[in-house]
Amino acid sequence: MRARDLLLDIAPLRDSRDFRAIFIARVVSLFGLGMATVALAYQVYQMDESILDMAVVSVIMSITVMLGSLWGGWMTDRVDRRALIVSARAAATLAFAGLAVNAFLPDPSLWAVYACVAWDGLATGVSVTVLMAVAPTLVRPDQLPAAGALISLTGEIGSITAPLLGGVLLALTGPGAVFAFAAFTTAVTTVLITRVRPLPPLRDEDDEDNGSVRVAFRYAARNRVLGGLLVLGTVMAVFSMPVMLFPAVVDRQLGISGDSRKIVLGLLYTAPAVGAIAVSATSGWLNRTTRPGLLLLAAGFIGGAATIGFGLSTHVVVAFVMLAIGGAAGTVYEILEYALVQHNTPDRLRGRIVSVLTAQGTSGGIVGDGEMAAISRWFSPGGIAVLNGAVCAGAAVLVAAFIPGLRKATLLDDGTESEDEERGGPPPDAPEPGLGSVPASPRSATDP
Repeated sequence: MRARDLLLDIAPLRDSRDFRAIFIARVVSLFGLGMATVALAYQVYQMDESILDMAVVSVIMSITVMLGSLWGGWMTDRVDRRALIVSARAAATLAFAGLAVNAFLPDPSLWAVYACVAWDGLATGVSVTVLMAVAPTLVRPDQLPAAGALISLTGEIGSITAPLLGGVLLALTGPGAVFAFAAFTTAVTTVLITRVRPLPPLRDEDDEDNGSVRVAFRYAARNRVLGGLLVLGTVMAVFSMPVMLFPAVVDRQLGISGDSRKIVLGLLYTAPAVGAIAVSATSGWLNRTTRPGLLLLAAGFIGGAATIGFGLSTHVVVAFVMLAIGGAAGTVYEILEYALVQHNTPDRLRGRIVSVLTAQGTSGGIVGDGEMAAISRWFSPGGIAVLNGAVCAGAAVLVAAFIPGLRKATLLDDGTESEDEERGGPPPDAPEPGLGSVPASPRSATDP
């Protein structure tokens, strides 16, 4: 393999004007959103110095994103997708403007914060779903891994730089100015997306599903590739890297004390992004893999093994390396998952299937936090990481063994199954059996 084959493939940006417009809009929005996240946490904590209030904000955001995803998926298969994205980003602009106005008041209202966060969560859920649904219409099928890598790379860079810039602006001006900047950047993204061509859903006149989410879920469950992704995605969402336990790991397992704890904690939070950026920046080889399904399963196993390594770590350097490996493996998984989901989903069902997957990822995170809290009475923070990693690695092995459709998946065929398969299972001459029922979800896409 030549060295240049490892470089990030920017062909989707070069070849597709519409993808380029959405990509630029997303980059601009990510910086505003990342900066606002820091200001929001600071403002809520400063109001009453209550961790409970911060938890309520997090739960509101998670629930509303999930609801927005489900509604957005239903709408994505019924109306023009460009108009839906523009409406969602305009709604998010109003949410940030509301946060800014509230922050500038002499006595900001916590209930106003809750309301604006809920409104933004609904808009974000819609945006995430529509973005994933429109991608295949903006780039060629062979460019889907490259498009996923570009989205992943900008997300990781934004997750590192935007909070830093947000902290600086917060220190200089206060939360109101940060929220105002987020409203401005979101408004800019709205204008940029209006330059994209109309994107009506492709529906046949004889379609009889009437926009049913149940029909889309049944299709995904019976599809030999999507079914495997649903099963594995559920496990990965619930038993992912225990990020919320990082402070406890630093204190109780790594034995760091004093002000050094803040520095080490920052390093741990940065480590997964370092690994993710390294993979995204050298992701050209992913476009050339002939067995994306098998590689995705391998990435899931490696990510689980890295989580086990992190749980057993007693030195900062080892913990950082394990988290970086986990971030790298997770990015490979997400890029290939993104490509396989898009490739194996018919356009008329894409919005609803994506919404189910996105909602599963959000709900899985909530369940995962509850799982870690529940077993923390019996396991140390490192022990929880070991347990979660073992479950993820074991799930990858079991899915590879019992759901061969995912293991053998490629991006070379037409990706979607026939109407007969959707309504009644695989035809008599199908080489592999379909999957009966499953829960699901990709974690990758981020709203523009």
